[in-house]
Amino acid sequence: METLNNLSDLKESGFGRPPPRHGLNLLWWFAHECVQIDSNQQMAALCYPENGCFGFHRFYNRDRPKLLPPINLPYYEVGNLHNPGSLPYYVIENYTGYLDDSNCDRIIVSYNWRWKKFDRVYVTRHSDQKNFDPNCTRQISPELIKTIKEMRRAEFLSERRNQPQSVHIEMPHSVLTETSNCPNKNCWIGVGCAIGVIFLIIMTVVLLFIFGKIKS
Repeated sequence: METLNNLSDLKESGFGRPPPRHGLNLLWWFAHECVQIDSNQQMAALCYPENGCFGFHRFYNRDRPKLLPPINLPYYEVGNLHNPGSLPYYVIENYTGYLDDSNCDRIIVSYNWRWKKFDRVYVTRHSDQKNFDPNCTRQISPELIKTIKEMRRAEFLSERRNQPQSVHIEMPHSVLTETSNCPNKNCWIGVGCAIGVIFLIIMTVVLLFIFGKIKS
């Protein structure tokens, strides 16, 4: 099973997107409110699934083939907005109550109740009302959880770290020279034309960028 180690891996996986899916808000909440990463990359639990808090309940891994590796620790899932428990409003706000993608995302954890630690963390989505999609199931590394913990929710959702670099267009030397030596009206007209051309170039680049984002 693929492990998501960074924000780029998470984006490429498609988990939690597009809206009204709630998976990204659910993952940000889990990273900030439910787990603490120590210096040994161990995941200490800040909320306790065995108590049913935040709508946690047992996941018995009975699919054929099994969705997750068979282990000696119990699995718990969270994120079912039919029974959200005390999940915050920003996680549940886009839930429609209909049979659509607004309630398809889940987090599944393997939990060591004796040591109050999460052994592994997975993200997945329902393929129908009963089964999870193995092709959309990924393990989340402690490194990625730690990265998410360092981000504000708005920053995490907007993916600001993946924004393209700004376009820089350098003013031609000839235009700069003409601007500094303009004794008459015709000279200023030429400068205005040159600036207009540069403005058109900038607008073309911006429109191509916007078109590319829409198309993607």
